Amino acid sequence: MKSRVQCVLNLALLVGAIFANMNAWAVDVQHVPAPAKAATSNPCPDADGVNKVDGKLECLVIHTVRNKKIDAAHKGQVRQLNKHDKASTTLLVYLHGDSSRGGLYDRHFKHFNGFANQHTVFVGMIRPGYADSNKNASTGNSMGGGDNYTAHNVDAVANAIQALKAKYSARRVMLVGYSGGAATAGLILGRHPDLIDDAVLIACPCDLNIRRQGWAKNIVRRSLSPHEVADKVFKTVHVTAITGAKDINTKPEQVTGYIQTLQAHGVKARYIEVPNATHEAGIFGTAQLRQVVQSHLQRQ
Repeated sequence: MKSRVQCVLNLALLVGAIFANMNAWAVDVQHVPAPAKAATSNPCPDADGVNKVDGKLECLVIHTVRNKKIDAAHKGQVRQLNKHDKASTTLLVYLHGDSSRGGLYDRHFKHFNGFANQHTVFVGMIRPGYADSNKNASTGNSMGGGDNYTAHNVDAVANAIQALKAKYSARRVMLVGYSGGAATAGLILGRHPDLIDDAVLIACPCDLNIRRQGWAKNIVRRSLSPHEVADKVFKTVHVTAITGAKDINTKPEQVTGYIQTLQAHGVKARYIEVPNATHEAGIFGTAQLRQVVQSHLQRQ
């Protein structure tokens, strides 16, 4: 009888020990650190600074025009640019507007291609969420157009410009923006004041408070306004704003106050109003716009 009792006790102790070990094992499993997550994949793996550029926040499509000498240097066909070429390189970037019939957001690039030379690299940039006429799309969200001047989108463009500046060892950066692209440019001037040296703002909605009082009062809600950061623009920057006198989309008063604020802050800024020109017609392809851009490029 005693032996049976002893056997039962031994069996109970054995079962208890097994369960105790299983519980301990379970606790240990719970404390095993989870495997490290794989690093986030590069959002712009094919960025080459010619067709695409990494804006950190977004991957942006670009159209690049370079002088043969600059092109050869970056292809490794020549060892490097000489000191004069490298020290005098200007990066000229164009930002398109918010809307376009047929999605031709790259339609104005042709007006600036001709400025590319031995000392100037031209880049037409497709803003976040937009695509060029060949359906090559930048990542991001255009938010339907007209209300996408957000910190995220503006900073993505600024990051992309910074990357291009480094790639081409540019001494100066000139930014040309049209309509929503001009608003983006104005915000970059204030949010990234050490990045841009010259800016040409075409038909700029630079004061969204005024725009919100008109046709866009129920549309423009999330966007930042360039006039809110006008006091952050460096005094060394040269700015020209150019708007058509008959522009009913972006009326002159949406930019004149902004320019006056820049001037009061010590920035070298000027405003040009083009008689009989509208939001687009009468400005692009004109000798006047070419002269404005050329005057900035020739500035020392």
